[in-house]
Amino acid sequence: MEYESSPVGNEISCVMHGVPKKILLDNNFLEKSLLYALKIDKFTILKVFRHQFKPQGLTILVLLSESHAAIHTYPEHDSLYFSIYTCRGEFDGKNVFENLKKSFRTASVDIAERPIVVSPAINFVKA
Repeated sequence: MEYESSPVGNEISCVMHGVPKKILLDNNFLEKSLLYALKIDKFTILKVFRHQFKPQGLTILVLLSESHAAIHTYPEHDSLYFSIYTCRGEFDGKNVFENLKKSFRTASVDIAERPIVVSPAINFVKA
C-alpha cells in the first residue's frame, strides 16, 4: 500500500524569550529535549544536524519523515527560535512545542502557527 500524506500540514514558528542562560548554553540538553519531544509525539527522526557557533549559539536541524524541526539559540538575548513543519495534519506539532516550552522554562513566547495546503485540489480557508 502506498503512503499518502495529508493535503494540509502545519507550521509552528516561535521565539521563546526568557530562557535561562544555563539551558541555552547546555547544547546536549537542548538536543536531547528536542529529540525527546519529537519521539514522544511519534515523529520519525531520519537525521540530526548540529552546529555550535563561537563564542556561543547553537543550531539543531532534525530531518523527519514527516518534514523537519529546528532550534536556533541566542544566549546573548536569553532566547531561542523553534520551528516545526509537519505533513501529518492541520494541528500537528503542538505537543512538541508545549513540551519544549516547559523543558526550556520559557518566560514568554511569540508564536505563529498556520496550516500549509500542499494539494491544489483543497480549497482551504481558515476561519
